[in-house]
Amino acid sequence: MALIPGTPSNLASSMAEAIQTAFNNHYPEVMGKNSPETNKQMTLLCVAVAEGVINHLKAHPEAFVIKTKFNDDTLYNAVVEII
Repeated sequence: MALIPGTPSNLASSMAEAIQTAFNNHYPEVMGKNSPETNKQMTLLCVAVAEGVINHLKAHPEAFVIKTKFNDDTLYNAVVEII
């Protein structure tokens, strides 16, 4: 599955939607009241953060090491290390 940042007009199944959901889930415990209604500024912030994270990850593939183990032609173990 590709990493999808989302757009201001479409957050469906995107990292921006996940960020907005996490924000709304944690807002009451941190701020002591219900999370605010979604607005253009919140949407912009979530999309910008998601896009920045994805672009940073793409720009630094050396930070990820994928180790695999095979038995004959069958992959039986794969580990992704973030360094």
